[in-house]
Amino acid sequence: MKIIVILVVASFCRGKQHVCNVYFDKQHDGMFADCKGRQLRHFANDLPYNITALDISENKLESLINGTFNNFPNLTYVNLNANLLTNLESGVFKGLYNLTTLLLAKNKLKHAFPKGIFSDLGNLQTLNLEQNEMRSYPDWAFPPLTKLHSLYMDSVPVPVFGPGFSSLANLRVLQMDSTFLYGGDCSINKLTNQTFQSLKGIELEVLILNYCYGLNDCEKGVLEPLMFLKHLEMSSNRIGLQNSLQLLHPLVGRNMSRIWFNRTVSPHSHYKQDIDDRILTAKSTEYLTKICVEELSLRHNQIILVESGSINKQPLRDCIEVLDMSKNNIVGDGSIFLMFPIFQRLRYLDISYQRQEYALPESQLLSRPNNVTINFPHNFTYFDATLIAYAHFSSPVITLLNTNNLETFRIGYNNLNGLNHIRGLENVKNVYLSGSEFGTVTDSFFYSFLNARKLSLGNCNLQFVKRSGNSSSNILNGLRAVEYLDLSSNNLRYFPVLPNAGKIVHVNLSHNSIDTVSIGENTYKSLALLDMSFNLIGQLSKETRSQLDIASIRTSLKLKVEGNIFSCGCENLDFILWLMDTSAIYESDRDFPCIQDNGTMTGTIEVAKNQLNIHRHCTGKLLLSLTVTCMIVVLTSIFIAYVISKNPTRYRNIVIRMFGFGVEYVTPKQFEFTFYVGYCGNDVPFVYRILRPGLELCFRPVRLFLKDREVLPGKDIAEGIIEGVNGSWKTILVISPDFLKDSWTHFTITSAVYAMSDVIPKRIIVLLVGDVLVKDLPDCLLNMVEEDCILRVKDYMEEEGEEEGTLCGLLRNVAGL
Repeated sequence: MKIIVILVVASFCRGKQHVCNVYFDKQHDGMFADCKGRQLRHFANDLPYNITALDISENKLESLINGTFNNFPNLTYVNLNANLLTNLESGVFKGLYNLTTLLLAKNKLKHAFPKGIFSDLGNLQTLNLEQNEMRSYPDWAFPPLTKLHSLYMDSVPVPVFGPGFSSLANLRVLQMDSTFLYGGDCSINKLTNQTFQSLKGIELEVLILNYCYGLNDCEKGVLEPLMFLKHLEMSSNRIGLQNSLQLLHPLVGRNMSRIWFNRTVSPHSHYKQDIDDRILTAKSTEYLTKICVEELSLRHNQIILVESGSINKQPLRDCIEVLDMSKNNIVGDGSIFLMFPIFQRLRYLDISYQRQEYALPESQLLSRPNNVTINFPHNFTYFDATLIAYAHFSSPVITLLNTNNLETFRIGYNNLNGLNHIRGLENVKNVYLSGSEFGTVTDSFFYSFLNARKLSLGNCNLQFVKRSGNSSSNILNGLRAVEYLDLSSNNLRYFPVLPNAGKIVHVNLSHNSIDTVSIGENTYKSLALLDMSFNLIGQLSKETRSQLDIASIRTSLKLKVEGNIFSCGCENLDFILWLMDTSAIYESDRDFPCIQDNGTMTGTIEVAKNQLNIHRHCTGKLLLSLTVTCMIVVLTSIFIAYVISKNPTRYRNIVIRMFGFGVEYVTPKQFEFTFYVGYCGNDVPFVYRILRPGLELCFRPVRLFLKDREVLPGKDIAEGIIEGVNGSWKTILVISPDFLKDSWTHFTITSAVYAMSDVIPKRIIVLLVGDVLVKDLPDCLLNMVEEDCILRVKDYMEEEGEEEGTLCGLLRNVAGL
């Protein structure tokens, strides 16, 4: 019996459980009921009576009846957005005297506003009615909302705010672009002089009318009733820039905080009208320049010309603080932008992305001064001139004045080259110079950004990495405060020594030619993201992997490696498994491309799935190799022992010669060729015009092995090199910058070194051609060649006839001929 009672009580408790989360919320100073997205078809009536905020948005409510909120008198916030509401009874909001925010966006309330529906909402301050399929505004419902501050209205084709809206004495913000919270389309086609007439006595300060792409007709007096307007946004429409500027006539002489006319392009049918609409003249801006506006944005308007005197007039000139003219097509010499220092209060200027549509004559492109000086206003904090130049802009030094308050400086992708110093950026936090052609830079260049926290130098053709060894120079030491560093797309070959090791957070080295990652366990203590994508990383050593794992635990470091093609052969199987399991890799999808030992492509996930089979295959090959090797060693030992037992005296003499007793040196007569000449294709003229005549066509000729002459067509090149080196008494290596870059360089040098022996002294002779230095020679060659066998060609190129002083005569002396 007790068990039955317990089950009944438990069932009753489950039945009374709330479908909403209820908790205390500081923002609403009380209990908050979160019923968002619960698929509710009916209002949740079992909520606590003392809730002060209710979010029942994104459900399936279709109607609300009278008395719905009778049990919740303390509500100050109600969110009913994104439901299926089509009907609201007149008493649905009865008793909500404390309500300050009511959100009804994205429903279907086009005819659901009976008279008196808002009668108890005298304290309502924010009302959202966007996206409700309205065709007109129910002005009869609004008179009770005397304290309404912000109104977000649904857009209608030809909006008119009727007499009922004249009671909204405290209305300060009006938005009709359907973008609040959920976004949406604006259906307004036309604004008339009657649209805001009923708001004439109201101190409306903010009017937001963006993204009305169908709006192409606007009467000139539409803003006249809004006598207290301070903030105007009318972007993304088809009114046209010139027509938009004419709407400002009623605002002349006022102080305004913002005017936005972005992407307001009229579809003109005539070419001349289209051109006229894209030119700012003193006439078209006559009303704008008479308004004291703090923020002006005319971005994305296809403006092609800004005439002198069009925007630099008072009071605009003395009031403007933020000016955005980006993403236009402004052409000319750019002199209009050099006038911005006269705007003394200007602190933000964006003139970026002036995409040119026409091919300009050279005379109209930006000039090319030797040095540039830019004078900023005293309060300047932000400057963006990315992608505005259309010609190569060469300047060794750029000097910026009045940069004490400057925080962001962006001049990337302006064909800027030859720059070695920028003065005035020492205290600027964000610097963007990507897309320039700096080439070789010195450490003084990086001291230009002494306190930069974010520095972008991607795609700048930077050349500052050492070409010998695997370490980069410390040229970046001047970046003592950098936290974000972008060195992507610079064709870097080695991992650089990063600056500010203890504080750097984000490093972008993607799209380079780096084949490894070099970070110490305790070096980069704050590094959180290292982008090594699209490099030449084939695998990472165990030490590097261990360092990355430790850094991942210590600083949550993530390494981006997409775009690299890994090696997944037998020796790298542990690396592939690490790649799948480590927390140090940024990508969630770990299926990277990799190359198997047989040259076929596969994916890392496939390798990880078949790891056991691959391990057996690799181990089997190793054991087979060891077994075969051991058998060969045993059989060879037996054979050698047998041969020695048959000829003990002969092999005793061989051993004696091995220890230097009775060594006989070989002579040139014992070889088919006297010299093997190693060279690359670009050095053929030197070999055939100087070496060959001086050695083969003289009165004491010797025979040369020249690969272009001696190696028959179709024969393997490697085999020809080996035969030439072994069949020649000595080897002459013609080493030039091109030879060091040649694909056969390593093989040729290695073959010559392997052919050296004690019975042929000084078997390798090196000729340095061009700008090659001794330190540029490979270590394996320097360790084997005697110093007097390394000759610099230009030191011995004298007049013909003095054979003992010529290069070929010296070669004979060195070779002992």
